[in-house]
Amino acid sequence: MASGVRWAWAIAGAVLVAGCSTMKVGRDFDYDAFGTRVQPGVTDAAQVREWLGQPVGRGMEVNADGSRVDVWTYYFGRGKIPSGSDVSFKMLQVKLTPEGKVAGYVWTGDLAGAPVEEKSAAK
Repeated sequence: MASGVRWAWAIAGAVLVAGCSTMKVGRDFDYDAFGTRVQPGVTDAAQVREWLGQPVGRGMEVNADGSRVDVWTYYFGRGKIPSGSDVSFKMLQVKLTPEGKVAGYVWTGDLAGAPVEEKSAAK
């Protein structure tokens, strides 16, 4: 059997095995613990890191007025492959000022956690 054909069979076998498994992406985190503690304008980056660990991703948001905030992203998803059954996903984006304070955050998800209450630095 040619090596290319063996490689193709190996890939096909891996796909079939994966078809019976559960896929996970990201790292799980506890939104409820974060949501009850965070105080925009008061909480700092070190506290966020202590509560949630290192972010899975980092980026930047540029506002219309030219101001910028760092964005730390935390996400976790799981589901059965390839059926897509039992799929769940959650994501938290924490926005940090240049001084390292939480400016705000965005929560998206379909797991247990949900925003505790509306919080903003403007309050």
